[in-house]
Amino acid sequence: MSTLHIRNAQISDAEQLSEMIYENTHAMLKPHYNQLQWETFVRYYSVPVLREKISAQAVFCAEINNKIVGTIALDGDFVVGFYTRLENMRQGIGKLLMDHLESYAASLGLTELQLGASPEGLAFYYKNGWQKVRDFTIYHYNVGYEETLMSKIIAPKQ
Repeated sequence: MSTLHIRNAQISDAEQLSEMIYENTHAMLKPHYNQLQWETFVRYYSVPVLREKISAQAVFCAEINNKIVGTIALDGDFVVGFYTRLENMRQGIGKLLMDHLESYAASLGLTELQLGASPEGLAFYYKNGWQKVRDFTIYHYNVGYEETLMSKIIAPKQ
């Protein structure tokens, strides 16, 4: 495998990120969504909205040979936008992205992170030290998605 590089996302990455997230979610999550949830999800990760997210959040990209193979973001103390390209799943990219984000969060002085996990993500999060807080509904554009609220204590940066 070529060298993996994690970097800050740029506005110019929005199109590639949108395509990757759409491809991943179409395969993994669409069967769990009704039509309104799917249409809302596609809008939530559209190129214009991703450009806004890149400007407002700490968004990171994992790259191999100048191709984005994963992404993760931090919005306050909440982990968001965590996806890996389908053909690159189960190669350790998600773990590296999460470790990078946790180090970044610790450097900001955060000691605990939260996220909303889809059913497909639960095993990954449990394996990596996350704890279930409760089931909850997260809303995007007033459309609800059933997820599991997870939290993790992170070590402060020395």
